[in-house]
Amino acid sequence: MERLRNLLVITSLGLLALLLTAAPVHANQVEFDRYTVHYSVLSTHFLSPEVARAYDLRRSRSRALVNIAIMKRDSEEMESVPGNVRGQAMNLNRQVRHLRFRQIRAGDAYYHLAEVRVRPGEVLDFTLEVTAEDDDEVMPVNFQQVIYRH
Repeated sequence: MERLRNLLVITSLGLLALLLTAAPVHANQVEFDRYTVHYSVLSTHFLSPEVARAYDLRRSRSRALVNIAIMKRDSEEMESVPGNVRGQAMNLNRQVRHLRFRQIRAGDAYYHLAEVRVRPGEVLDFTLEVTAEDDDEVMPVNFQQVIYRH
């Protein structure tokens, strides 16, 4: 049973990765001394029911998924590392939505996921503080995203 569960998780992560490359997603990165922080935002409506269940996410046109990955530079290699992410999203009316991130591990990769309520066409300013585990450096990640739904 445990083996089947692990297979489902790995398969759903593959589906999530495929979805992130196929759906309208805003993906970018911020470079720091020893780390690169990747971020993306997409409507949870684009998630398959299986992926949503596997990660306890609510599929909805009024919700977006914020995905953060922390990569550590070792020589020329990049390695996914665990960490912590805190932050908020604020719309143009200055309404703040606090984000609660969960760390997900898939094999050697770590992802930090948070859901946020959205309206179509809404512009959100994201202000995040990212820290890698076993490191004191707080990495500020700030970006703006227009939320589209199809």
